[in-house]
Amino acid sequence: MTSILRAWPALLAATALTSCVTVPAEEETSAYGAFLAARYAGVNRDAAGAADYYLEALDRLPGNSVLADRAFITSVIAGDLDRASALAVSASEAGDPSRLATLFRASDRISRHDYRTALSVLDAAPDYGPYNTFFQDILRHWALMGAGRGDEALTEVGDMQAPGFLASHLWLHKAMLFEAAGNPAAAEAAYRSAVFTSTFRRLSTEMYGGFLMREGRRAEAATLFETYLEDDPNEASIQALYETASQGRRAPRRPDIPGLAARAVLGPTADLAAQADMDLTIIYMRMVQRMDPDLAPLHIVLAGSLDRIGLHDLALAEYASVPEGPFRLGAQIDRIVLMATLGRIEAAHAAARDLAERTGAAEAILLYADMSRISGEWAAAVDLYGEAMALNREQGLPDDWRYHYFRASCFLMLDNWEAAEAEYLAALELAPGQSTVLNDLGYMWIDRGERVDEAFEMIAQAADMAPENGNVIDSLGWAYYQLGHYDLAVQELERAAELNPGSATANYHLGDAYWQVGRRLEAGFQWRRAIDLGPTDEQREGLEYRLEHGQPPEHTPVYAANGDAPADPAEVPEP
Repeated sequence: MTSILRAWPALLAATALTSCVTVPAEEETSAYGAFLAARYAGVNRDAAGAADYYLEALDRLPGNSVLADRAFITSVIAGDLDRASALAVSASEAGDPSRLATLFRASDRISRHDYRTALSVLDAAPDYGPYNTFFQDILRHWALMGAGRGDEALTEVGDMQAPGFLASHLWLHKAMLFEAAGNPAAAEAAYRSAVFTSTFRRLSTEMYGGFLMREGRRAEAATLFETYLEDDPNEASIQALYETASQGRRAPRRPDIPGLAARAVLGPTADLAAQADMDLTIIYMRMVQRMDPDLAPLHIVLAGSLDRIGLHDLALAEYASVPEGPFRLGAQIDRIVLMATLGRIEAAHAAARDLAERTGAAEAILLYADMSRISGEWAAAVDLYGEAMALNREQGLPDDWRYHYFRASCFLMLDNWEAAEAEYLAALELAPGQSTVLNDLGYMWIDRGERVDEAFEMIAQAADMAPENGNVIDSLGWAYYQLGHYDLAVQELERAAELNPGSATANYHLGDAYWQVGRRLEAGFQWRRAIDLGPTDEQREGLEYRLEHGQPPEHTPVYAANGDAPADPAEVPEP
């Protein structure tokens, strides 16, 4: 991988939205203004705006190689592939500075079944680096196959070498070429190798299983899919294929030449994106998209990469464009989660409601429950979690501790401790070693003065499992405080505030602990800090009382409140 990336520095500089380019002084002011506007749009991750401005500059200075390449690249990233197709010709004729326009032109011609032109474009291509050469060779083989020159394609692929991480992807490419050429024995051997060596195993399994079904070997295909599902039972696309094979439905048709070419480069492109998110990987994925715009896994990989490089609206559009089929529900869920992550909570909540009502799927209902909880609709969330869990049980799926845990948090907000405690215990039974559940239930018991010994042990266990989790360390410190061990409380609460300096709760608790050990000035500082960190209404009321009176209300340690003497600090287990 390292050797491949070392060959790309100039290419990477040419493909970044925000790369710097010097415009010659003799160019007209209006073109330079459009160029600067394009640069500004790129800095603000507005690919479509950058493409428009680069095109405007190119219209004023036709034939300029830098502007032609810029306009082409930004149009590709923005997903305007029809415009990019025309601009790729201009960029290629201007010397193809980025070494990407020629590859895009070939992809475009393959998508139009114009294989002879694709071959001409590739034959006239400039020198490439390792990855581009690999990409070019694959496109050439499929253009040869489409042009009726399959023997040449098979001869060339037999001699093909792939550097580094790309080598394992060759087997699927070869298998599909052999199948298209009518050589089932060679195709099967290559498909088997692809399934066992490819890092993109799902696609290899899908293509091999489809081949077996087209060969009339449905039982073998069903076994292949079943084996895959043992490792990944939630993969809807393979589950759908398993049902097709086992129920005797019609075998899936082999994709056409553009579709096969797209699948041949999808795996290595997705692999590249997983290792190095950058504008460059988006361009390769757009080439795959040009050859097969309905390839659902591509939309999902592309959306994830667009999100990670800050092109969030383009990512949302890709999720929305996933066609009907086994990938659609997951893509819609990812889209709604991204909306919520971007702070568009109201829109995400509405979209989750619509998805749940349209599909009735447990995953959609759980998402609607999550969005209802985040939106403060606690009672609705409780009912939705219950509905989704009931659906999962009907399907024979095991309970998930997280949904009991979330129901517990909702019941707490509804001031229903008895129901919350029951859900915490249900979650703990399903996941006895889950630090989040141990921490929260232990904290609530300590705070309420209930089952104190057990609660402290749970919190200490959680702290041992998650020593860098500020919320868990805060619980441990607060447990010491409630037991009256104020020096130990200060020690842990200082660590909690350091781990989570933006937590109003940790700073609030630390202020109380400081006051109890006589550090009154520091206590006041922590209370003032906590009130600036967005405390809950109940916390704000307590903080205002402390700041007004200069001290917290009188504190009685938990054991004393229960009629017992406080435990000896020496007997309290260390976290």
